[in-house]
Amino acid sequence: MTGGGVVGSLRRSKLRLYRTAVLCIFLLVFACPLFARSWRVADYNDTISIHEDGSAAVHERIMLAFVGEWHGIHRFIPVEYPGPQGTNYTLFLNVTGVTDGNGGKLKYESSTAHGFRDLKIFIPDAVNASRTVEIDYTVRNGMRFFEDHDEFYWNVTGNDWPVPIDHASAVVSFPDSAAGSLRGQAFTGAYGSAERGASTEVRGSEVSFETNNPLPMRGGMTIDIFIPKGVLKEPSGFTRLMWFLGSNPIVFLPFWTFAVMFTLWWYKGRDPDPGLSVAPMYEPPAGMTPAEAGTLLDDAIHPRDITSTLVDLAVRGFVKIEEVDDKGLVFHHKDYIFHLLKPRDQWGGLVPHERVMLENVFAGGEATRLSSLKNRFYTAIPVIQQDIKSALKKKGMYLLDPDSANGYSLAGVVVIVAPFLMLQLLWNKDVFSSIGLLIGCGIISAIIWWLFARQMTAKTVQGGRTCIAVLGFQEFMNRVDADRLKRMPPDTFEKYLPYAMALGVEHHWAQAFAGIVKDPPNWYVSPAGAVGFNPIFFSSSMHSMATDMHQVFVSAPRASSTGSGWSGGGGGFSGGGFGGGGGSAF
Repeated sequence: MTGGGVVGSLRRSKLRLYRTAVLCIFLLVFACPLFARSWRVADYNDTISIHEDGSAAVHERIMLAFVGEWHGIHRFIPVEYPGPQGTNYTLFLNVTGVTDGNGGKLKYESSTAHGFRDLKIFIPDAVNASRTVEIDYTVRNGMRFFEDHDEFYWNVTGNDWPVPIDHASAVVSFPDSAAGSLRGQAFTGAYGSAERGASTEVRGSEVSFETNNPLPMRGGMTIDIFIPKGVLKEPSGFTRLMWFLGSNPIVFLPFWTFAVMFTLWWYKGRDPDPGLSVAPMYEPPAGMTPAEAGTLLDDAIHPRDITSTLVDLAVRGFVKIEEVDDKGLVFHHKDYIFHLLKPRDQWGGLVPHERVMLENVFAGGEATRLSSLKNRFYTAIPVIQQDIKSALKKKGMYLLDPDSANGYSLAGVVVIVAPFLMLQLLWNKDVFSSIGLLIGCGIISAIIWWLFARQMTAKTVQGGRTCIAVLGFQEFMNRVDADRLKRMPPDTFEKYLPYAMALGVEHHWAQAFAGIVKDPPNWYVSPAGAVGFNPIFFSSSMHSMATDMHQVFVSAPRASSTGSGWSGGGGGFSGGGFGGGGGSAF
């Protein structure tokens, strides 16, 4: 390399070093304000006036020293505290003004979140300057009342300041009657500290406090004043109740639930006065099948309503029921064979749910074993239920039918819960913090909701009168005497047996005919034949058959957890695999 080349290389190296030095100096100069940006609390002073009713007027005067550019501060004041026995205690705090050191109003925004009142205070010209913020607020329930004394226990500064507090002080004044009887103490340091780094002075009805040393970051000053009984007027029981309710709005849940459900019931679910009272009726209401009568009685379709339909069809000559005893080597099994006696062209007088019953029982022929309906008949149950409900609607029995009543009851749940969710989510009110109250009030509210939901279905005047007639017929079946039965037609027992089954009184109905009815119904064949017929035993057999029928009717197949829908060249089927279940339409 030549000498000129070496010189040129050295010059270029010096130039790069020069540029690097200039850049570093530039960054340091402009970065200094960032490192210098800080603030602290120079002085914190509270002036508190305690009134005779225990309420307090608080005046906070906060002197702030800013280095660099700032725009304001947040003042967080806790308003939610743990109460006795797991309840919540809310400090009812009302901000009356925020000003600067000269009395000029400062713009601020107030909100509540996570149990704190957040005052976002905007401070103009907070750039390398000292500024003063004065906050005025009242507290209704900041006093603590005990049996032998009262107490003002107050955290003056708070323990959540991220900067040191150079100096803190507080002056608390009481009514003149407190003069000479007050005692005070103060605690300083981090949360939980018992350090007494502040002086206390009692002068008549006034107590003053002042820190001896600066408070560190997250350090605060808390004052505690002993007040003898008689100086302050203790809040009444009603006032305490209002504070408790305001602190624990979940307590209103049962009352709100009652108000919502009562309103829904009054306007939608209340039955009109039918103008009749229950009296014994010697026959069921005209045009009402056993299933319809049983459903109307309690506005719900029970298994006995469906099984009584098949017995009623047998009584009317459509079906013959044969009880069989299938004997094995060790065990024997009872089963039933249903025989269809009338062909489809003679079904013209049947109502829809009766027709669906026959179509599904005899889908495989004119004779069907009850056991063969297992895992097959269950698809007909929703159709039969819907047909029974539709029949009652068409007959004008309901203003608000059971399906619609369920919809109103569920809507009631939404109306009940919505205000409490809004308090929690939108207004940040601590509604659900007390687990004990939440569980207790939730249980009471659920009971209230359930009681009203059961009564939400509303009958028409005609429906109410028909229901009373059903109740009268039920009363007759429960209390009928032998003398009256002897004067009734010979087929009375079997004719009304399906109604007794639907109304759940078949045992009483059978007992009334003991010794009167000697011959078994011609639509039922038992393994024992016609020897020794007894209405009570026959009723028990019908009840046993109805139980077996219900178990078979509702049985549904379950998909296997093994095997593949692709095995054997496409062995899958609708309903296979995991999952399943069912649903309904309305």
